[in-house]
Amino acid sequence: MESSFCSRPFNEMHIEENGNVTPCCVMPSNRFFMGKGVKEYFYGDSLKVLKQQFTSNEKPNSCEYCWNAEDVNLKTHRIDNKAEGIHQIHIRLNNVCNFKCRMCNPKFSSAWEVENRKHNFFQHDYMTQKDVFDYDPNLLPFIVKLAKSNQLKFLNISGGEPLITDAHYKLLTFLLDNGANNLILGYSTNLSNLTYKNIDLMSLWSKFYKVLIEVSCDGWGDAVEYSRTGFKRDIFMKNFIKAHSYINRINCVVNIYSVWTLPYIEKICDKFGVKPIYSPCFLPDFLNPQHLYREDKDELKKLYEPYPRLRQVFNDYIDRDKVTLGKDMCEYNLLLDSYRGTDFFKTFPQYRKYYDSGS
Repeated sequence: MESSFCSRPFNEMHIEENGNVTPCCVMPSNRFFMGKGVKEYFYGDSLKVLKQQFTSNEKPNSCEYCWNAEDVNLKTHRIDNKAEGIHQIHIRLNNVCNFKCRMCNPKFSSAWEVENRKHNFFQHDYMTQKDVFDYDPNLLPFIVKLAKSNQLKFLNISGGEPLITDAHYKLLTFLLDNGANNLILGYSTNLSNLTYKNIDLMSLWSKFYKVLIEVSCDGWGDAVEYSRTGFKRDIFMKNFIKAHSYINRINCVVNIYSVWTLPYIEKICDKFGVKPIYSPCFLPDFLNPQHLYREDKDELKKLYEPYPRLRQVFNDYIDRDKVTLGKDMCEYNLLLDSYRGTDFFKTFPQYRKYYDSGS
């Protein structure tokens, strides 16, 4: 019998910006609530039930993201470490962010949140005024306890944009003041700022066992500056070079914006010796390049031919036929253009045919 086991509920925790806790980042608490705060989660019945389901080789409904991905032969977040205790925590500090990425939403960006109040594209109240530590006063002592016991090895920090919020420096200071610095700190960051309120971030990082940075960069050139509102190539490269010793990979979402410039990501990674991580685009669904016309997919296949990793990206994330959602794709971008002073068809002239055809 094929194993359905996943060790994440046994070894990891994902702490959302509102204090809710789940085993991993692809199990959203708004759909699968498992606990408010670390104590309720860690000692609650929901986690016990989930562990029992995996031990019995069942497929929990709350893990639908991975089951759906595996049904179409995609690599998922499911792992089997066979380790004891919580050795990895992923913490989202808040939704403070200076970018408005078009494949993101107000839940993960305060800048998006402000704009969304004007056009209300996302029909939800995503306002996050507090930091995760305000929602759960037990969180910082909990992390320190795990770290000082040498059980916790890896603390993954994200947001929002974690490097531009007070909560990030509150976390680092608390860890250092309590002698809990024998950790690997991991970051998901847009790398737009390496200083904050005159604090030299890299001087703080030097006091920890190791720091690993995963940089978000979805394509290059005009394409990425269009899709990631706030992104500036010159600032990105300046900070990339400055923090190069900490950067271990670039995470690039494969969407309708990034697909045409992925070879530039390959070249940057090869030049600096970092690893590219290509992630599929699921939401909003109309930004998924699987919805592109076959003629555009054929062009992308030619573009990727010299790059082995991109040939695999094409096979896994693009070369799957879906009903074209071109009209939705265009109308979404034209709406945002009207608020951001950008021009979708000027940046991506190849997509005008999707609007003109009315598909």
